[in-house]
Amino acid sequence: MKTKIYYVMDTMCGWCYGFSDVITKIEEKYKEDYDFEILPGGMWTYDNVKTMNKSLGEYIKGHNSRIEELTGKKFGQNFNENILGNSDIFLDSLPGAKALVLIQKLNKDITFKFLKKIQEAFFVHGKNVNQIETYTEIAESFGMSKEIFEKEYLSKELEQDTIKYFSMVNSIGALSFPTVIAVNGDKAKIIAQGYSTFNELDRAISSI
Repeated sequence: MKTKIYYVMDTMCGWCYGFSDVITKIEEKYKEDYDFEILPGGMWTYDNVKTMNKSLGEYIKGHNSRIEELTGKKFGQNFNENILGNSDIFLDSLPGAKALVLIQKLNKDITFKFLKKIQEAFFVHGKNVNQIETYTEIAESFGMSKEIFEKEYLSKELEQDTIKYFSMVNSIGALSFPTVIAVNGDKAKIIAQGYSTFNELDRAISSI
């Protein structure tokens, strides 16, 4: 049985967006050697769901400047205006997490590419990721049926499965996003927590 590599993240996590090129390249390099799976962590859920306001927007912008400086990933002007400057936006991790759980069921091979498209839609183009249309557009761009995706996305079963993922993240002790964990049998090892460069993560994975 292959060693499993869990990537614990959240679609609304700026640091995960900054890490997106690194983890995508790692998955591409090692996908024949390890079994990769994304675990959506649920950063903004339940009582932590937040409505955007000026103070929160400025706080996030401050963090994003550091992310840009360290990772080279840029946040789009549309994100700053449509998301951080929009008091009608609320930060809820469940919709994006559901999309990731669903795509891993429908076509696991494209999961990391699908995730990058979600992050670009949000952090670059400023699209509302609480709306199902954002995800169906991405699904269609991969040649998937809009009708099938919508039906599965709106199912109660998918929501329940996604909540199980949140519980799993809590149980394995991933305290921050992004986190990369290697699991072999009953042994789990955190190999990256927070942002890592490609070379840093490459060395960590090659030494498993």
